[in-house]
Amino acid sequence: MTSNCKIVFDPFGRRVTVPAGSTLFQAALSKGILLRSDCGEKGTCGKCRVIVDHPDYLAPRTEQEQKLLKKRGPDHRLACQARILKGPVRVTVPENLVVGNEVFGKTGIQGNFSTDPAVRRFPLTADQIHAVDDTTILCQEEKIRRGVETRFSETICFTSLGPLAQLSDPSVYTHDLTVIVQEKGRVMAIHPGLHPAGTGIAFDIGTTTIAAYLCDMVDGTILTAKAMVNPQRRYGEDVISRISAVNENPDALRAQQQLAAGAMNHLIDTCLEETGRSADTIDRITMVGNPTMEHLIAGLTPHTLGIAPYLPVFQDALDPVCKDLGLHAGDNVPVFIFPVISGFLGGDILAACLGDLSHTRKETTLIIDIGTNGELMLCSNGSIWATSCATGPALEGAQISSGMRAATGAVSRVWVENGTIVHETINQAPAIGICGTGVIDILAAMRKTGIIKEDGKFDPAKPGVTTDDTGTGRAFTLPGTDVQFVLKDVRQVQLAKAALSVGIQMMLEKAGVTRVDRTILTGAFGAKFDWKNARDIGMLPPMICENDMIAAENLAGTGAVMALLDKAFETEVRTMAREVSFIELASEPGFVERFSAATRFPDLEQD
Repeated sequence: MTSNCKIVFDPFGRRVTVPAGSTLFQAALSKGILLRSDCGEKGTCGKCRVIVDHPDYLAPRTEQEQKLLKKRGPDHRLACQARILKGPVRVTVPENLVVGNEVFGKTGIQGNFSTDPAVRRFPLTADQIHAVDDTTILCQEEKIRRGVETRFSETICFTSLGPLAQLSDPSVYTHDLTVIVQEKGRVMAIHPGLHPAGTGIAFDIGTTTIAAYLCDMVDGTILTAKAMVNPQRRYGEDVISRISAVNENPDALRAQQQLAAGAMNHLIDTCLEETGRSADTIDRITMVGNPTMEHLIAGLTPHTLGIAPYLPVFQDALDPVCKDLGLHAGDNVPVFIFPVISGFLGGDILAACLGDLSHTRKETTLIIDIGTNGELMLCSNGSIWATSCATGPALEGAQISSGMRAATGAVSRVWVENGTIVHETINQAPAIGICGTGVIDILAAMRKTGIIKEDGKFDPAKPGVTTDDTGTGRAFTLPGTDVQFVLKDVRQVQLAKAALSVGIQMMLEKAGVTRVDRTILTGAFGAKFDWKNARDIGMLPPMICENDMIAAENLAGTGAVMALLDKAFETEVRTMAREVSFIELASEPGFVERFSAATRFPDLEQD
């Protein structure tokens, strides 16, 4: 019989009992403690490092642990690798590796939107129902149909069993009621009482963050907006890790779908509670996300997104209902999942284009959405071009040795002041790591001070640079902190910035565009970084920085709200998806050579 082991997790003070043989990661998860897992529990990122009080109570270090923890004592273990032999064991999670639920940004959409929703409400009083007194009426539902036609001059029809089952109760006709009707006049539900104002929810499902926008479907206002960390991150920080998890274990597909649905349900409940609304006010839901996120929430395997030629299972929009996805709203509440363009271009970039109405403008507009992947869209002279760049999660802090998401204590800004590198953290807390905006800034600061050379190597003579036995620069420590930026981190950023820069240039060339009037920087990270620093390290081509540079943090969310509230925009985004000219960068002549050259940093005058 397998024995049980007692584990205590600090600084949470939580106790858990798990079977011997479980990993510390599994033990933490069973108590709702999320540890960093950028690599999806493969033991390659080192971000789930913990400290244990009884190393001898655990199985010996794995090969991965020996590789990553060779300079640390035996009490340091990787939670995803360390298996428990016996208890009790006290496990301490280092402060800079604690995963919190705080989210910055994503909820700042304001204003009124046009309304012509695909779902409408028709409130009828009992008197209005009884006013339909016609001896030719041969069935129960015809009273309701006649009542709506008389009161609202609209034709409706009953095509699903749910509403018909409600009409089998004779008391329905003696009370006020509200008929919920979808497009083509199909009755979706009947609610007791008069409820003319319905709500809808737009979701922006990011790899890192999920945001929800609860909207009034009548006046077009956003009633409230909430966001939280995407709990799927236990399977990895990037989409490739989450695809790999499904490939290795088919059960991971259902698990990831349920994690995302659970997060959305939490956001639904929170939004409703804050506004005093009930779940039966929700008439419609829209969702945007990258292709992997949209596949996972729909319960579709993303396997083909991870292998050449990286084809999605679907391209056109999906129209499930809430019961299909396990969401906290009426079973038949319709959901609109935005269409995708390719394996790496999804509804989020289409929603961003819709949110700005870039495709309707006279000015040539370039949209740059940088998250765990780089997505580009160009609107010029009535044509739409798009491509994706393999920037990876480095620009969001993942795959960086001291990297973390934007949370309290993350270094978010770095600059040079009187020849010295200085920094700022989120909430002015002591620095415990560095997030995406800080990654761009610290590279630019190190270039300006000569700490980093054109080829990405450290100058070992510069203050703050740590060298190895051969005198080669291996790391730079940010002054006044313990946060290090190591040589491997520089290489990650070089690859990411080269992919983005070359992607932009080749798309402009393919479209025959020599002038960009407007460049929009969007995405949770993309809208916040210093574009001048990005230009200076060679991430953004100088020519696109010569005219308007616009930061639009929640543009994908804006597009999701627009499609929720006005069915014309839903139709428009379907059309847009079919009209996009997609560019596969890897197959373009000269891409490899240009990418290699772009990994170098441009010349800069040192401060």
